[in-house]
Amino acid sequence: MPNDRPRNPSGKASPPAAEPAPRDVTRLPSPLPLFVRALLSSRKPARAEPLPSLAFARRNVLLDAGDIARYARLCGFTASQGVPPTWPHLLAFPLHMLLMTDRTFPFAMLGMVHLDNRIRQHAALAPGERLDLDVRCGPLFAHDKGQVFTVLTTARRNGVVVWTGESGYLRTGVRAPLGAPYRAALSADPSLAKSAAWHVPGDLGRQYARVSGDYNPIHLWPITARLFGFPRPIIHGMWSFARSLAAVLPADVPSLDLRVEFKRPLPLPGEVTLWREPRSGAFELRDAAGTVPHLRGRWQCAPTAPPSCLDPDLS
Repeated sequence: MPNDRPRNPSGKASPPAAEPAPRDVTRLPSPLPLFVRALLSSRKPARAEPLPSLAFARRNVLLDAGDIARYARLCGFTASQGVPPTWPHLLAFPLHMLLMTDRTFPFAMLGMVHLDNRIRQHAALAPGERLDLDVRCGPLFAHDKGQVFTVLTTARRNGVVVWTGESGYLRTGVRAPLGAPYRAALSADPSLAKSAAWHVPGDLGRQYARVSGDYNPIHLWPITARLFGFPRPIIHGMWSFARSLAAVLPADVPSLDLRVEFKRPLPLPGEVTLWREPRSGAFELRDAAGTVPHLRGRWQCAPTAPPSCLDPDLS
């Protein structure tokens, strides 16, 4: 969702000053109770408020080979690409829901718009390893349509940070929003060329819900999507992001810096086209005609990696 105002002076999101001790979650609730809590949160007023000092943690989370393989097949990743860099986001998603449905969290969860994600992977991950996950409230940004808030995720392996994520969400209808003005970080690139076309089946939202645990009703059935204002179900933005990454990322790149901004919902079933510029790492997922972007993204190696790894054909 474009917005022309500057995000903040440095262009980087930073965590709040206070770093609360996270609540350890030893047993995750099932998806249904979480979405009931999300429904109940709709009674919260749409007003600007600071975020609470709220954080959740899961310890010793297994990178399960079977779960990863099912997710990789659904999103198009190959075995040579290793553990998909979006996988830790899925492991942390139940903690995101616990945070956003907490009684102290000021905004209603249902109706939120997922604006963007930034992922930094600092080392390769492998099935069978275990991670400690930490999820907490990040900074607020003022948007023309309401309040943007961020959720920060950190994954540690043996005490060392190996993966971080920043997820931006928009709560529409909030007047006088708090924080620095929000601005989309990625601009349209006229040099992108069409590289692939895919059919997106009507049941993909249900398939993805089974592997991700995200059973938001807007993704599942026409009747449940219509209850929330969508004539047809729409696919999860994180599937679209993962499917695009699977098509553009080379194998064996352990350190990554990824960005995505979600532009337009992708109705199911549908046809999409992938557009990319390998030298810059920019890509877009568009409609069948190639005119309407569903998402805009960019990938690059982490600064410590050699520049030649951006595209294997350039070395």
